[in-house]
Amino acid sequence: MTQQQNPQPVPQSNQTSATKPVQTKMGKRTEVILKNIWEPLDLLGQSLMGDFWRTVYLSIQDAIALYILLKIPDLFGQWILGKSFSDFRTCLKENVLDASRYACFIIVGSDFLLWIIIAGRIIGRFLADWDDLRKKKGKGGGGHGSGQP
Repeated sequence: MTQQQNPQPVPQSNQTSATKPVQTKMGKRTEVILKNIWEPLDLLGQSLMGDFWRTVYLSIQDAIALYILLKIPDLFGQWILGKSFSDFRTCLKENVLDASRYACFIIVGSDFLLWIIIAGRIIGRFLADWDDLRKKKGKGGGGHGSGQP
């Protein structure tokens, strides 16, 4: 007797366990566009930088995310107060008794602190990867005077 088995459903390529499935036409188009940009960029990065490509990619991803976070307070300032605050000199031009002066200091200060976080994360990743690279070279040889090819 032959028993017919039900074929297992093939997982769709656009669904991962971390993201929700794309349901709208615009979402599907956006996903295709991003994949068409990301795949050649990823191949190029891997071929040029090897293991460091992941570090560079994650640093760029962090910078983009934190830059968006930087813009949120500025957008609130433009939306609520109708003013754009770019630096501390702009804050000093505001009236001392006006709330927008203090909002300006908070917005510019938060921007400054977030840029420090971006720089710290990038430097921290670089140092961690540099240390890993040194450890790999020390174990594997291949460097000058190691006696191995």
